[in-house]
Amino acid sequence: MRPIYVLHENQEWLVPLRAEFDARGVTLNEWFLDTGVVAFDQVPEDAVYYNRMSASSHTRGHRFAPELTRMALTWLEQHPVTVLNGTPALYLEVCKLSQYAALNKAGLTTPRTRAVVGREQLPEAARNFASWPLILKPNRGGKGLGVMRFNQLAELEQFVQGPSYEEPLDGLWLLQEYIQPKAPHITRCEFVGQKFVYSVDVNTEGGFELCPADVCAVGDDFCPTTPQQAAAPSKFKISQRFDGHPIIEQLETFLRQAKVDVAGIEVIENAQGELFVYDVNTNTNYNQAAEKAAGVQRTGMGSLADYLIACAQ
Repeated sequence: MRPIYVLHENQEWLVPLRAEFDARGVTLNEWFLDTGVVAFDQVPEDAVYYNRMSASSHTRGHRFAPELTRMALTWLEQHPVTVLNGTPALYLEVCKLSQYAALNKAGLTTPRTRAVVGREQLPEAARNFASWPLILKPNRGGKGLGVMRFNQLAELEQFVQGPSYEEPLDGLWLLQEYIQPKAPHITRCEFVGQKFVYSVDVNTEGGFELCPADVCAVGDDFCPTTPQQAAAPSKFKISQRFDGHPIIEQLETFLRQAKVDVAGIEVIENAQGELFVYDVNTNTNYNQAAEKAAGVQRTGMGSLADYLIACAQ
């Protein structure tokens, strides 16, 4: 079996995956990408390289980790090695607008969105949007960072002109329609090897600000490093609501077209029963407490470990 390498910048996110590899008696190698050198003039080891780089790496002091990872993936993809969640996946991870374009291409509906560069451009862009409430979020953030809801233009103008305003990491703001949810939850659909594993309903009544619904930072609750983790299990429930649903086939088509191998994709249903896809997480985590409560046989990390090992055979 060929070696397996995980490209990442967060040791804690790999704890459950390491455990699954240990249970199978297989070695998991790690390539920590914060600073370093990519030997583009050399030939990489024949191995499986799985990318788990996150758009939120800058919040952990790893500002240029995605850029370094892009260089590493670019190098690897020039050679006959196996790369999973390669440069196309990383491109989507750090650009939400590109996610929406790829989702639309696969026939999926996303919230109406406009891209804005420039502090002074935001009020006029919102005025022309002619739809309230509005969600404002950075194009590259991760974990629901910087997501805000404004009920009227005056609120947005106050923020833009106020001392708390900060430019987003890549300079790009996204103005987005607010989706009023039919029920107080969003649904996250998990895929490994471009195949559906399960979906989990995430309760939104805890006061988060998740764009474009009523909560934010669901991605943070999926992360085992956050302080909320102890209370998080009650928010998550494995669901069968999308088992056999046509949207699963559409999402699998999207993953194939976008060349994304592993992802968690978040969906919200509005009061009219319409489904909107609004976030693609290519460094997905799994809630083990929810899996245990549901008695699932095919866990997320277990499925991921089996997939990586199969690719290395």
